[in-house]
Amino acid sequence: MGRPLPSRFFGANADNNFKVQFYNGSASVPGYIVKQYGSERFKCRDANGNTAICRMVAKASADLGEGEMSMTVKYDDGTSGQLTKIARYTATVNGSREIWSFNNSTTDTKVQFEEAGTDTDLTDADDFEGDEVTGPNIPPGMDPDEPLAGSGGSNNTVPGTFMAASSYIDAYDATDISFRDITASGLTSVPNSANGLIRQKYVGNFSEGYIKNVGWELDMGFFVPANGPISTDALEVDTYVGFGLRTDLGYENNYAFEWKGYMQAPVTGNMQFFATVDDDVVVWMGADALNPNNENYLLAKSGGTRDGTNGVTVEAGKWYPVRIWFQEWAGAEKMQLGANNSVNGTLYGLGTGATPFTVAHNSSTRAY
Repeated sequence: MGRPLPSRFFGANADNNFKVQFYNGSASVPGYIVKQYGSERFKCRDANGNTAICRMVAKASADLGEGEMSMTVKYDDGTSGQLTKIARYTATVNGSREIWSFNNSTTDTKVQFEEAGTDTDLTDADDFEGDEVTGPNIPPGMDPDEPLAGSGGSNNTVPGTFMAASSYIDAYDATDISFRDITASGLTSVPNSANGLIRQKYVGNFSEGYIKNVGWELDMGFFVPANGPISTDALEVDTYVGFGLRTDLGYENNYAFEWKGYMQAPVTGNMQFFATVDDDVVVWMGADALNPNNENYLLAKSGGTRDGTNGVTVEAGKWYPVRIWFQEWAGAEKMQLGANNSVNGTLYGLGTGATPFTVAHNSSTRAY
């Protein structure tokens, strides 16, 4: 592998140290080297102490996956590149062997390494690419995916064990309900259509308290990289759109989910929506789902078992944008949506695995 790297360059302190980007098991994060296994394999550690043994790849920071890391250098002209190998004096970048240093000179013909900064939090680490996914600090014990989509009920981890729709959806009654006509926002087909909504988990909450409280406000900028997503790509497609009651998730506090995509209505007419949730859920449907704001949501529910005062007018066979926010503060959690309609009063439990609602997303944009 050539001459190994001096260990004085490992870690993060006031000396010169190699900064890396690596996949820590949940996300691509900045970190530093703690041990070398070869010219392209290293043990890396992030600001939270998470470690992983990774293979060096020439990828942008945001594209790293399981078992991968990158090391970035800057050329004298200010452009950057990722390594495929490194030795004591030289590094292979873009297929070319280069002499490296930590010097920021723009005339020494050496490539400059990213520096890990002066502390293990990497608060002043370099970012030569400008695209690093720093993400949130995941609290100890928090799972990037729980509660699992479709879980709950009699078997916490098996999809489809929701509570029956009949237990939380009332018979159709349009008394005092104003139905929002969203037919103009319906599509005849979903671009690059794939089954399910995109479901992603974030660290933290999108309001300062339970939304049932007087004066509550949504943080419309909450779902950003600084808070996530921390979810696993393979588990982000959700055909169940929710989960039944979970009382076994002691570490799953202070997090939020967002679902994005389209729903197809089973009938033409007025649809009345219900929610059973612990703790909070906010739902947008139609054009408002594409650019949500705190005035035009369809439903906002905090605790309890039902809310049937919100409705939309839809056309059968059309695809309507939908955006769903859920947040958990502490204790047990659940989130189920359902509806009935003005045509035959059928109770639709959205997320039972046998619902007439069809959900889909744009597989290219992973949303709309």
